[in-house]
Amino acid sequence: MKEVDKKVFKYLKDRGWDNLRPSDLAKSIMIEGAELLELFQWGNLPLKDIKKNKEKIEQIKKELADVLIYAIEMSVLLGLDTKKVIEAKLLHIEKSIRQNL
Repeated sequence: MKEVDKKVFKYLKDRGWDNLRPSDLAKSIMIEGAELLELFQWGNLPLKDIKKNKEKIEQIKKELADVLIYAIEMSVLLGLDTKKVIEAKLLHIEKSIRQNL
């Protein structure tokens, strides 16, 4: 994940975007998330059917990449370790599940 963080930071630095406001990145994440959601508008296909649809998968990959890149940009610009952020959240969820058993 560190390698991805570094690539994203270089991408931002090369474009002079290394001082973006977190609020703008949050907005961009939501806008791209809406574009991802739009791919499923008016349908509710099961996972197996989506996986078989190569065109749909390609569209999903493009929109998902946009969401992920903006999220990683926010993490990088805030000086967070993206991997640690994700691992901490997964651990928190795992502990919550165990407590509820």
